[in-house]
Formats: sequence, C-alpha cells, structure tokens
Amino acid sequence: MLDRNGLRADDALSEARTGVGGLIEGIPIVGPILRGGTERAAAATLAAFSDETYDQVMDRIREANRAEKEANPYIDKGTQITGAVAGTIPAIMAAPAAFGAGSGSLLLRSGISGVTGAAIGGADAGVRSGGDADEMWRGAKLGGLFGLGGPVAGKVIGAGARSLVDALRTRTAARVAGMNPQAFGYFRRAVTDDGLDASTLPRRLTEMGPEAIPADLGPNLQKQAGALAATPGEAQATIRNALTDRQAGANARIGQTIDETMGPNIVPSEVRVGIEGNQNSFSPLYREVFRGARPYDMSPIAEAMDVDIGRLRGPAQARLRQVRDMLNVANSNVLSTDPGVMFQTRQAIDGLLKTEIDPKAIATLMEARQMLDDGLTRAVPRIKELDAGFSELARQDEALTRGQQVLDSGRTAPRPSELAAEVEQGVQPQGMQIGPSAVPLRLSQGARAEIDRIVGTNSNDIAAMNRLIKGEGDWNRARLSTLFGPEKADRLFKVLENERIYADTANTVTRNSETAARIAVQNELGGGAGNFGVKEAFKAGGFLGAARSAAIDKADDIVKALISSNTGNVTRDSLARALIGEQREKLVEGLVRAQGMGTTPALVDPVVKALLLNAGTARTR
Repeated sequence: MLDRNGLRADDALSEARTGVGGLIEGIPIVGPILRGGTERAAAATLAAFSDETYDQVMDRIREANRAEKEANPYIDKGTQITGAVAGTIPAIMAAPAAFGAGSGSLLLRSGISGVTGAAIGGADAGVRSGGDADEMWRGAKLGGLFGLGGPVAGKVIGAGARSLVDALRTRTAARVAGMNPQAFGYFRRAVTDDGLDASTLPRRLTEMGPEAIPADLGPNLQKQAGALAATPGEAQATIRNALTDRQAGANARIGQTIDETMGPNIVPSEVRVGIEGNQNSFSPLYREVFRGARPYDMSPIAEAMDVDIGRLRGPAQARLRQVRDMLNVANSNVLSTDPGVMFQTRQAIDGLLKTEIDPKAIATLMEARQMLDDGLTRAVPRIKELDAGFSELARQDEALTRGQQVLDSGRTAPRPSELAAEVEQGVQPQGMQIGPSAVPLRLSQGARAEIDRIVGTNSNDIAAMNRLIKGEGDWNRARLSTLFGPEKADRLFKVLENERIYADTANTVTRNSETAARIAVQNELGGGAGNFGVKEAFKAGGFLGAARSAAIDKADDIVKALISSNTGNVTRDSLARALIGEQREKLVEGLVRAQGMGTTPALVDPVVKALLLNAGTARTR
C-alpha cells in the first residue's frame, strides 16, 4: 500500500513507526501533545536541510502517519492501548488512594475512582478534540463509568491472580520441602495460623531442644497431628510411634541433664553413714588427749548452775538440774574433778538440744554448755583441735538435711537470700579448723538428692515433676542458682519445660485423636450430626480452653478433610512426616519459598485499573 507521496505504508519500517507513534499518542492527556511535539521537531529539522518549507514537511509527515495508521490499524490501536496503560500505571502507583486503593468501604473507593476516571477521560478528550465540549463531556462520562468499576474489578481479578500465583508457589515450595502439595498447603496454613513463619519455626524448634517437632509449636499443628492419629493408616502409625518413642526417653533425658548440671546422685543415708563413721574415728583421739589430764576444779561451774537452778522454773530448771547432776561422781553427790566428766556432760547437752523445743530451756542448756566448753579448753588445751574437726562433720550433717529442704514450699524452706547467706557463712572455717568448710557441698548434695526423689516419685507425671522442682515462682530457680550456678539451673529448668511441652503434645494429640476417631465413625454411620464435634472435644479438653478457641476454629475444615476418605493416604503420610519433623531443613526451605503467598502480585491492581480507565477514553478517540 502506498501513501500520497508514493511511499509504502505497510512495510516493516512503517509498522515500526506506527507502533512507536501509537505508544506515545496513547498516553492519556499528554500523549497527543508529546507526539505533536515530536512531529514538529522532525519537520523543523527536515525543512532546515531541504528545499521544502516547514508547512510542506508537516503536511507530508501527517499524511504519512494517516496512511500508516490506515494500513496498520491493529498495530495502531494496540500500541495506543499499551501506551495508555503504561502511561496510567505510574500515576496509579504514585497516588493509589485517588484510584480507589485507599481505606474505606468498597462503595467509597469506587466513587473516588469514578471521579478520578471522569477527570482523566474529560481532560484526555479535550486535548484530542481541541477543546470540544461535547467530546469532553462524553470522555468524562465514559471515564467515570469505567473508573467506577476499577476497585471491584481489581479485587476480583486480583483474587484470581493471587490464587493462580499461590498454586504455582505451593507446588514449587512443596517440591523443595519434599512434600505432597496438598499436605504442604495444610502444613503451611497451620504454621501461619500458629503465628510462625520460615524464620521463627526453626528458632523455636532449636530453643525447645533436639527432640522438638513442629507439632509442639501450636494448637493448629497439634490438631492436625490429632486428626492423623485418629485416622487408620501409615500416617497414624507415624504420629503415634514418634510421640510414644519420644515419651519413653523423657526420664532418661531429664536424668542425664540433672547429672550433667548437678552432679551424680547421692543417697543421703549413705552420706550420713560416712559422716558418722568419720565422727567415730575421733573417739580414740579424744581418749588420747584425756590420757594424763590433771584433775580440774569444776566448783565455779557447779556453783553457777546451782544459783540458776534456784532461780529458774519449769523445763529450763529441770534441764539444768539434770545437767548439774551429771557433774557429780557416779551414784553420789560429790562433785567430780575429772575433765572427762565435763566432756561427757557437754556431749549429753548436745543430745538434749536435738530434741528440746522450749526456748528458755534451750538458752539455759547453751549457756551451760559454753561454761563446760571453756572449762575443757583450760583443762585439756588440745581438745579444741579435735572439736574443730568433729564440729565440721556435724555441720556437714546438718547441711545435708538442710539441702533437702531448699525446694520445699513450707516454712522450713529457706528464702533465696537466706540460703545465699547460709552458703556464704557455711564455707567459712569455724574455730581452729583450717581451710574452707564442706557445708556448701553438703547443701548441694542434699538438694540433688531431693531432686532425685521428686523425679523418682513422679516419673510418669512430667507436669508434677515440673511443678515440684520449678515451684510456683522464682524462688526455686534462685535457690538452685545459688547452689549450682545460674547457667546450670537455667539449663535444667529449660529441659524440664521442654519435656512438659512434649508431654502436653502427646496428651493433646492422643486424647483428642480418640475423640476425632469416634466422630469420624459417627459421621460414617450417619450419626454425626450432633453438636459435640471435634472442635468442642478439643476445647473441652482443658488445654487453655477458650483462650485458644479462635485459632483452633480455623483448623476445623482441615481436620475434617484429613479424617475424610477423600483425602489420600499420600497426603496424610506426607503431612505426618512433616509434623514429626522429618527433613526439617527442607521444610524450612519450602516455607521460605512459600513466602508472599496470599498477597496479590504488585502490578495486578494498577494494570487492571489502567485498562478499565483507558477502555473508557479509547471510545472517544
């Protein structure tokens, strides 16, 4: 086809010029201005280097453009639409609220978009028609009409695009995770509903220890595991076997942690036998220091006791009279001068103090003991060296008993500050003792023995074990930190908490899977139309109740699908392996690939709105 100048208007070069010109001209409002400016610049340049005038060149260019458009109408129309859309998209992205992408109801946003469309349509028609009022009114009406439908169309088409993209992402992510696509979709939804993602899931599993599995991390994941545990097949065996095997090793893991943080277990009675044996070894040493000891005048001590006996009344008087009689020669009223009698009387007072409960009697006995101790120091100087060793053993024995009380919740239990003071004071040597005392060691051994007793008597109840060792507040943590160090105490408490979570998962999954199995059978037999379903059974199980019901409700349709015969075994098996943490690294990689699902691709909304707006303006051209 030839134009008026005898040139072809449908060759490749003409088609290219038609396309470029259409792209420029299609831009709303400014397109004709830009194309006109380009043509005028070209005419001025050609006129400067030829014998033609500027007007002659402009006429030739316009005629060539007209002929090329007539020869290539589809290229012209298509590129004008492309130019219109491409020219509108930046405006939509720069001011989305003006095109109905802001906040507010759909009706409000449609109204705003209609006003914007009318303004663009009217202005564009005015530029292209040279200011013709009828064309501007027509352009405004069409632009407003198509702009009005922009938000609705963007929402509908965006949902379709989102579904398509999500389906593609799910297949890719499932392949990376090594899962069935449907199973991966179920798994990812539960992860999301439990507030997890590709970054928090592996961190939470790491925090909960090497035995942790995804089913430990939230109610939706647990509910899926419960549904699988209720459905006969390989998936059921996978879930139940994993939980059973893990629970079987709970006590061994706890015991290992206790040994590593608090040392090997000791039996208090055996330690006490050793202490008593060491104390008995002092008997020949005491006999040795008394051998050859000179008589000692105990009359000042006896006279002081006689004065107090005449003054005191009640248990204190009776106890002191009992002690005073011990100072006499056996079966007589004659005061002894044997230092050994003072020693034996002091020992007898120690025995009385162990059972005495009257405060005044205790104070009186302590005063009498001190007088005898002072007399022994003067009569047998070397006895204080032996007393130091014997006293150290007695302190260790008391500390062993005290250590078994540190986790108590009653009045006998020390406050954390009191225990810290006891440890600090206990390590100090007493009397003529050389070197630090073993009292802190005995305190820690007593606590270690008590923990072993708690574990042994609650081996089948992890929750009770947690409650007794960890206590209700922070006192037990502080006490164990004092005896074993903060890091070891924290590690023990963390392991106990992890094991409690593991036990909760096993109880929740198996308990509710039985309910789910019964409901599934009822449905199969046609009797499952009652009000008590999987949701009600799970909520009524005492597992945080209504606080978790909102999250639990979201998983109902998945649970129903999992226990339905319509869901294949391949999907169930794949989901079961994911829930027990097989190929954990691949699962995380799959979740990373799935990020962004549920969101509309960024350009879908602007493109849809640009197409609609320019569909209206195109009718005025």
